[in-house]
Amino acid sequence: MTEKDITIEELEETVKQTDVQIDLMDWKMENVEKELVQPINAQETCIMNLLKSVSEVRSDYQQLRRELVEVQALQQELSSKLRAQVRLVHGKFARLRQRLVAASPPR
Repeated sequence: MTEKDITIEELEETVKQTDVQIDLMDWKMENVEKELVQPINAQETCIMNLLKSVSEVRSDYQQLRRELVEVQALQQELSSKLRAQVRLVHGKFARLRQRLVAASPPR
């Protein structure tokens, strides 16, 4: 073998070793990317779940507020009706007392 052939063989061997090293680095990079992507996806999933929960809580809160306003309106309406009923009862009681006083025989 000539010196040129030896150099070509060495060069080919170096290229093979470089290919092996590149393949190894490529494999390692893929693993690193997978490891980096998984926590981000898990984190994004957690964040999305948290945002969904916050949205549900906000929606529930708004619904409760609407119901509370409705209950307060019904409470005020009921209170007004009860006051009117009490006034009617007091009026009837006063009239009945007046009738009793007027109808009672003098002693």
